Amino acid sequence: MKYPVVCYIVSTVTFITAISASGNDIMRKQNMSSKIYRVEHEGDNYFDGKIPADFFEKIAAGDFNRNIYHKFSDRKAWESVRKSKYAEMILAKADAIKDGDVPQLLFSEYRRFAVDGDRVGYQNPYYKRRANMGYLALALCLTGDKEKYMPRLLDHVLAITEEFTWCIPAHSHWVKDTLMDREPVDLFAAETGAIMAILHHILGEELDKEMENLSEKIRKMALQRVVYNTFYDPESSETNGWYNTSNPVNWTPWCSYNVLITAILLEKDHAKLSAFTRELLRINANFASRYGDDGYCDEGPSYYSKAGLKLFGVLHLLHKIRPGSMDQIFAMPRIRAMFELIAHLRIGKNHQVNFGDASPVFLPEFGDVLPCGEILKSDIMKELGVGAVAGLGHCGDHINTGYKLLFELPELPEKASAGAPFSYFKNRLAILRSNGFSVAVKAGNNGEEHNHNDLGNVTVYYNGEPLIIDAGNEVYARINFSSKRYTLWYTRGSGHNAPIIGETEQMFGKKYTAFFERADKKNLTLNLDNAYPAEAGVKKFARTVDFAENQVVLTDAIQLSAPQTVKIKFLSPCKAEKISDSCIRIGDVTVDLQGIKLEKISMLPKMNGSWNIPLTAIEFKTTETNYRFTFKSK
Repeated sequence: MKYPVVCYIVSTVTFITAISASGNDIMRKQNMSSKIYRVEHEGDNYFDGKIPADFFEKIAAGDFNRNIYHKFSDRKAWESVRKSKYAEMILAKADAIKDGDVPQLLFSEYRRFAVDGDRVGYQNPYYKRRANMGYLALALCLTGDKEKYMPRLLDHVLAITEEFTWCIPAHSHWVKDTLMDREPVDLFAAETGAIMAILHHILGEELDKEMENLSEKIRKMALQRVVYNTFYDPESSETNGWYNTSNPVNWTPWCSYNVLITAILLEKDHAKLSAFTRELLRINANFASRYGDDGYCDEGPSYYSKAGLKLFGVLHLLHKIRPGSMDQIFAMPRIRAMFELIAHLRIGKNHQVNFGDASPVFLPEFGDVLPCGEILKSDIMKELGVGAVAGLGHCGDHINTGYKLLFELPELPEKASAGAPFSYFKNRLAILRSNGFSVAVKAGNNGEEHNHNDLGNVTVYYNGEPLIIDAGNEVYARINFSSKRYTLWYTRGSGHNAPIIGETEQMFGKKYTAFFERADKKNLTLNLDNAYPAEAGVKKFARTVDFAENQVVLTDAIQLSAPQTVKIKFLSPCKAEKISDSCIRIGDVTVDLQGIKLEKISMLPKMNGSWNIPLTAIEFKTTETNYRFTFKSK
């Protein structure tokens, strides 16, 4: 992801030189300024007046709680969660790690991203190395068994400290296939700093008994690579765009959250910690100020966990170190809407409306979602955890995620509701729900973050199960964020049920838009007049959904400047078959066709990503400008 280069404004915080962890860090340290580099933006003041006036002064004076994770020595706390289902899951994972089973990280794999675009060859063992460390650290704390877990834990900890960079190859700086001499604080460098800081906090004293001053090595390395490289590096604007960008996306709260953990747990100078905290809260205020009042995240529901939910993570950390300090921010209607968004994107049984680069499987980060629901007193958020088992981590953050699942989950309601009959985000997304059919319709524009060209795409569920779907995305490679992004079949208009008009499909760009002319519990009418490039010849285009529990009618009415063939493709995880020229069956649902004919039914290869199952492609064709699909239950 690229960010604009911006001019620096210098604050007045003094930098105390840190001991470097590598020769590269030593050279960088010599070029570092004695001031924090910052860029001010209009939204920086969005939280002004919402925190105690003396909040930062209290931190600078050391009047805050740093002990936000239970240490190994607090045996009573760790024994209290020993019977948790998550404790058993963690121990099973830790026990499966064999002696010497430290995933190998090779530069030849790192370089593959620059050579052929491959990300997973390095990323997968990188993530697993950190996941293993988390499992072993938590297992050691849960059991107190150093003989069993400490040797394998040390192998992983020292391996991570020996890595030449914590930045993954996709986020490093390359000139062709040459790696440039920079230390970006990317998503996963920041996350590595946080997990090492948590390890240092809960197990530092025990690590030092095994290897003298290991905890101090971890402390200095994490501060240097993650905190100081963000705030003091003169190149920070280029290498850490999430910190200085005027239009922040998920990178800003996601990196901020992990940088803040690292600073809170490791920075001994309270004045510096206060300054870091002020900067991180400022840029997250700017992030929140860019949202609408309905809390809609145009990056999609999968990125909600790393966008709006990570904003909660930042605020929750500050709430922990100074209890009550964030109460007025939590009470802001827009902030509540941002946090509750994921509950409103539910559809079917444990699924979510998966527009953009998003998975359809509903797997929010319960270690944040459920405490957020508790703080907001939000039943719809707490209902998300009913009957669900959370994953133990993602991309290596397992020590943090696992800890929160052990210690921070609130009591849940006995059962979950079916969800609101109607969820609406003005001119962006509408969702209709019932015990029979449920439907979602996508509007907005084709220049959103993690965009797919999906204006007008319709998702249909029946009896809580997916019927007509959005394919979502496959495992990322370099192409996903390159000029060739829209050569991928699942990002294109033709990869959705947005019609192809003649040979023209929807294109990327904010100028291509769609909005709702009507949106209520019975009818959704979407205006797609400006959703296509000029060569499609669209003069008018209305897509209408008439909704009832046992029937959904999808109607397209198109006015064209010249006659054209119109083609539509439905994607389904269900089997489909032709019943007659005017009727097909998809799963347990019949679909009557009016003004349009079935062309073919085919199977797509198994997706390695969102659905991870083969999908059925159902293709239709017509020369009519008004046609209809009527979905009926048995």
